[in-house]
Amino acid sequence: MTGWVLRTWLKLTAALALGVVGVWLLTDRPGYVWAAIITAGLTNVWAIRALAKEWADEARSSWWWSR
Repeated sequence: MTGWVLRTWLKLTAALALGVVGVWLLTDRPGYVWAAIITAGLTNVWAIRALAKEWADEARSSWWWSR
């Protein structure tokens, strides 16, 4: 499960970084770049929390004492 969570987080982070770079390259307004950075950061925090919950739920159900 840990590998799946890490791969998913890395894919999402890479996609968000590409989005921020795309906004940076395609616009000349600094406000758009800052909005993209803040949105990407908040999305990444949300994804980390969701993936941590998913991993914790899976880990909790697969420990030896829950069987």
